[in-house]
Amino acid sequence: MDPAAPCHQDGLHPDETHRHLNLPRKPVRPSPRPFLEVLEEGGVEASSSRVDAWLPDLHDLIEQERLDIHFQPILSLRQKTVVGVEALARPHRMRVGEMFAKAAAAGRLLELDRLCRRKALEAYRHLPMIGRARPLLFVNIEASVIDRAVVNSGSMLSTVESYGLKASDIVIEVNESKVLDPDSLRQFVDTHRDLGFLIALDDLGAGDSNLPRIAQLRPHIIKLDRNLIAGVDHDFFKQQTIKSLVNLCRSIGSLVLAEGVETLEEVDACASLGAELFQGFHFDRPKAPLHLDLPALLPALVSASQRQRDNAVDTLHARRQVGSVLHRLAGIACERLQDCTPENFDEVLKGLAQSDPEIEATYLLDSQGIQVSHTHMSHPVTGLSSRLFGPAARGTDHSYKEYFFSLIHAGLQRYTTDSYISLATGQPCRTVTVVFEHDTDQTFVLCIDFKVSG
Repeated sequence: MDPAAPCHQDGLHPDETHRHLNLPRKPVRPSPRPFLEVLEEGGVEASSSRVDAWLPDLHDLIEQERLDIHFQPILSLRQKTVVGVEALARPHRMRVGEMFAKAAAAGRLLELDRLCRRKALEAYRHLPMIGRARPLLFVNIEASVIDRAVVNSGSMLSTVESYGLKASDIVIEVNESKVLDPDSLRQFVDTHRDLGFLIALDDLGAGDSNLPRIAQLRPHIIKLDRNLIAGVDHDFFKQQTIKSLVNLCRSIGSLVLAEGVETLEEVDACASLGAELFQGFHFDRPKAPLHLDLPALLPALVSASQRQRDNAVDTLHARRQVGSVLHRLAGIACERLQDCTPENFDEVLKGLAQSDPEIEATYLLDSQGIQVSHTHMSHPVTGLSSRLFGPAARGTDHSYKEYFFSLIHAGLQRYTTDSYISLATGQPCRTVTVVFEHDTDQTFVLCIDFKVSG
């Protein structure tokens, strides 16, 4: 999100006005420079006449509350329900990012932030119930104004209660990378968590996120930024990044929300990687409260939930089938190696590397993890200019590699790794290792690297 408006957004860039007004989307383009940044550099907008020109508009917006609130649903596939709505500000006469930038330049950011929050609470309390409760309200806090005065003001709780709502109805969204006072941020989160509010960290993966700080804050929900979500279904590296972030979130007790999902494929990919909650155009765009029809989302939600279950079952079957093929190939190779002399190991390994299109490389280790063969590639390695990558040579020590020590020291007969980046090719692969005894009374470990499609 734009630094000028890190909150009150729907997970996409605030200056993409066509998205916020629900007009047809335009091709992705570079983000325009924030209004406030131009001001600070002394551009044309920095002249006193220009500032004087827009100050009345900002004053009128705040004093007359000339902005509306739209809501965008947040869904759970596992529960097959709408768990929340995010409140998004929509000013009448200017763009969202422009509004926040002007408020920052005029020193009225906190005032505008609280106005947006009051408007959101007023609109939310009139939303219809789903079952016995309303969905949770996700409200954004302008992160740059969090300081000790804000922490101890009690403004959030008193405002919420003044609308007949409880702290447990509210999810406070904070973009931690925009906070100027980290200590106050931690106190703010701790204080409001103790009061009963839920805490969400926004825009994880947007560039400036501080992972150690995330672990310190222990939010209830972490929202993955649209930059990570876009095209994740065909981007191996994004998939692995999200998988790692999901593991981090689970370790600290946080739910993962995939924000900005726009396609069925992105929803399915994020679900398979462990995201629990979803928000984005694929399900619904931000809408005014009168146009918000949460029950109408049920068919798409049920369909997505069914696909998630079917995909999970298909993945289990595919893994079982792939594992069976991998182990069958490894078993055949071990039999051939047992039937030949050590001098002919390389010939067998070379033939194995050429025997199946899914094989990337074959090599052999001794019982200490030292490579005793050449690395035989199924195809020549091309396009690698770094000395970091390249097939391992005879004599290379693999004893600290997962596929060796997990096999030998755990007493297993075979082992299959998760996907990782091969140092031989720089591409994702999985390694299957099998231990076998040779007629010479020596123990060897056969290693086969299999390609992983990204």
